[in-house]
Parts: sequence; structure tokens; C-alpha cells
Amino acid sequence: MTTGRRPKRAVGEVVAAPDPALLRCPLTGFENHLGATTLGPDATPLGRVERGFGNGVGDGAEGAVQGRVIATYLHGPVLARNPELADLLLGWVVGAPLQPLTIPVIDDLRSRLLRQRSPRG
Repeated sequence: MTTGRRPKRAVGEVVAAPDPALLRCPLTGFENHLGATTLGPDATPLGRVERGFGNGVGDGAEGAVQGRVIATYLHGPVLARNPELADLLLGWVVGAPLQPLTIPVIDDLRSRLLRQRSPRG
């Protein structure tokens, strides 16, 4: 990957459709960065931006995955906001997939964040 500087700061809520080989649920987060990241030939996007800026180079990519390394511009409590992503990472650590937990307050927060509107650019 290579990262440069965007001309304008990317700030706001992000929603990304994840790589279905990794995750099923939309990813949410908050971005606040000037980064513009282009993926290398061995990396794939963590997701495709549905709202927000993501990697900031205009190709619709958010984050990167290469092997068992994940990179993202999703700031804030990204693992708390995306329990399926947290389960994926923890499953890699323990060597087996984890069963998802149902936490109503997190499900409610995710539903509200997914309904919000923000500009894309």
C-alpha cells in the first residue's frame, strides 16, 4: 500500500459493504483523516464504501486485507461497533470461528448509524 495526503480532510460517518468472503454485516465507523491510500497488488479492500470517503482515492475501497492483516480508516470504537469484525479477529487468534453474541444495545446503535445520511466524496 501507499498512502499520500488528500487535499481535503475526510470527516464523518462511514458505511462499507464488507468483502463477503470475510464478513456479512455492513461495517460502520467514523473517519477523520487526510490519508489517500492505494492498495498494492496483494491487498484487497476490506469493504466498498456506501457512505463516506474510505481510503480516499476515489476507487470506492475502504481499508485493506492481506492475509491476516486488516487495515481500516474506520475510527472510534470500531470493534464495538462491528462485532462481526471483532469476532473474526478473535477467531483468528484462538484458531476457530466464534459464535456471535446478540447485544440489543449494539444492534440498536448499528441500526441507527446505518440509517444516517452523510455526503460521499
